Amino acid sequence: MDNEEDIKIAAGKIMKDTKVSKLDALNMLLGRYQSQRRLEEAVIVRKIIEREKTTLEEYGHGLHQDM
Repeated sequence: MDNEEDIKIAAGKIMKDTKVSKLDALNMLLGRYQSQRRLEEAVIVRKIIEREKTTLEEYGHGLHQDM
């Protein structure tokens, strides 16, 4: 079973290899774990996704607009 750190490393590799965002990479992992019926890992990925979404919302999606 992959733990949270393993999942973060795998997401980083996907981001690097496919040039996608962290959320996209995590969603790819979520789909993979769900299709493999690795439900414990899927739950961990969902928690990470929710934390990432919260962080993005708090910081305005990382976008800075000069006015």
